[in-house]
Amino acid sequence: MLNSSNRNLNLLVDKLLDISRESGFTTEDIIKNAKIDLNKPIQEIDLPRIIDYAYNYTKDEALMIKLGQRVDVTYFGSFGFALMSCSSLSEAIKLINRYQLLLGTGINFNVLSDSHNSQYTLRVSLSVLSNLQKKLLTELIISQSIYLLKTILNNDKLKFTISFQHEGIDKKELYESILKCNVKFNQLHNEISVPIDLSKEKLVAANSAVHIIYEEQCERLLRDLNKVENFSAATRRILLQAGDDLPDIKKVAFKLHMSESTLRRRLKEESSSYRIICDEVRDVLAKKYLTTTNLTISDIAMLLNYSEAASFRRAFVRWNKVTPNDYRHSNS
Repeated sequence: MLNSSNRNLNLLVDKLLDISRESGFTTEDIIKNAKIDLNKPIQEIDLPRIIDYAYNYTKDEALMIKLGQRVDVTYFGSFGFALMSCSSLSEAIKLINRYQLLLGTGINFNVLSDSHNSQYTLRVSLSVLSNLQKKLLTELIISQSIYLLKTILNNDKLKFTISFQHEGIDKKELYESILKCNVKFNQLHNEISVPIDLSKEKLVAANSAVHIIYEEQCERLLRDLNKVENFSAATRRILLQAGDDLPDIKKVAFKLHMSESTLRRRLKEESSSYRIICDEVRDVLAKKYLTTTNLTISDIAMLLNYSEAASFRRAFVRWNKVTPNDYRHSNS
């Protein structure tokens, strides 16, 4: 749960420095090797790079797990207080679904429920990062989420199960000792599962009056985020945030609080279309994958929803007048 507030990101980096010092590294070591400028506000775009450098320098396998356990509700601003003051966990889930855009760019949350088994799952996915950065940020987000869930429920007896897509069997005992729950690696998804009966779980800080105030603030922040002077740019932003899993135009229109037909008309007025913007976003993502990962051309084609690598190559050449392999070699 990365927050785009500069102040909050600086607080997160401060906690990262605290953990590193506890492991025997000086502040100067980390600042130098992670290329942090504490005289400037930390930008959201800088965070993946900073944690990448810090992880590689400290060699602390559980660095992000530890960091996530030190982030209290104030880090999340109005969203955190709105979450704390919800009357029930089901209301909190609705809040997460509506305001997840406030938690950061490129982060997608999906809440799944199995009412028959009273099982709830929070699935997390990230986009447009290197494999290592995805791994680190996923661990941070899941650790943060566990900490926040325990805080709002005030229940240490819940039996969470955490699943990570990446490998890490040798770290299972270490992670479980910090998170106090079952941890699995090499799974299909990054997610938190918990057997819970929503009707019986009350939030300890439930306060309807306070909740209204903070939800109004969240709504205001969401409106600001979705202010549309250029509908093409707004559509492009939503698609970029979705990353590997591009939504259809109906879902984009819903996020912009309008009908599909209205969005199509607005885009046409700007001499654009949903298909044109999808191609622009695929081009951006393709270049990112080619320059920051070792994914094969076939893998990238699959991520971008092309049925075969040849179709992706033709599209890339049409966009850039150069093949994907030539682009990779010239930018490596």
